[in-house]
Amino acid sequence: MSNKAHKNNLTAIKALDLQKWSVTFWLIKRYIANHEAHYSVLRVNTDAKLQKRLKGYVIDQLQGREFHLTEYDFNNADGDDTLFTITADATDFPKVEEAINAGFDNAIAKDYQELLNSWSYVVQLEHGSDRLYAWRKISTLTQPKKVQSRQATFFVEHKLMDVEDKEVFLIDPRFDFFVHGDLIFIANKKEFEISMNFREGMKAKAVEVIQNFNVSGHFKNVDLIQKHVGDNMHHLRKMASILKAGYYQQPHYIQRMIEVSKEEGWELKVEDGQIVVEEETIELLLKLLNNDRLRSPINNEVFDAAAKARVK
Repeated sequence: MSNKAHKNNLTAIKALDLQKWSVTFWLIKRYIANHEAHYSVLRVNTDAKLQKRLKGYVIDQLQGREFHLTEYDFNNADGDDTLFTITADATDFPKVEEAINAGFDNAIAKDYQELLNSWSYVVQLEHGSDRLYAWRKISTLTQPKKVQSRQATFFVEHKLMDVEDKEVFLIDPRFDFFVHGDLIFIANKKEFEISMNFREGMKAKAVEVIQNFNVSGHFKNVDLIQKHVGDNMHHLRKMASILKAGYYQQPHYIQRMIEVSKEEGWELKVEDGQIVVEEETIELLLKLLNNDRLRSPINNEVFDAAAKARVK
């Protein structure tokens, strides 16, 4: 789907009269098995006042502001006025939506203990067959069992009451991402990636890149890259970007990379036409494999730029 289509989708959302839509509040439970995330949902009854407030949060954040839309990339940096777009089927969200679609077959929360240890909450707005989802990852600040540590008190019937005497669930007015149709609008990239289990997906991409490096014959000591990347999200993000861009698979790219490195005095070690992976230069190597080292045509300065938008 083109960026123009994404903008049209957002324009259509902004035109919706969400105040007339019905609201359902869902708690999302998650567990991991064999590196795959599994989800279940719990329906939570809400009163009319809270439903109005939830709709207000969605309207304020999604309809009340102007956004710059850009396609999600592993190296995007969050910005207050930016929404990143990605198709829902590239994420775990269809699993959650399938569970929500069971509707009244899902259990209703009847006990405060059922609210504890939830993964996230979803506000579902619905009008006929049209649905809009707003997702918020539960953090240490909003997790019910953690609220006591914030030393909150309530003023009820002319007296302050300790929070330990209340069963509290905090709701944040900001959402991490929104889903409409088959498109996701991401407001908080970090929480989106955590919510949708992107670390495991990036691990798989890193393994694929390492395998490609071994097969190519262009590298020695590839195992050092695997050790360097490990479980580090920043490094996994870089490997996923290298795979997506695919420069290293282009004819002559590696050879040209070696030649330019020598011309520029970059410290890549090369033996018998192969790049020797060294701990000291792994970061440089990953930058070059992702074509991150760029030169300005204006003043000839060289920059490292991970997030690249190609000029068309």
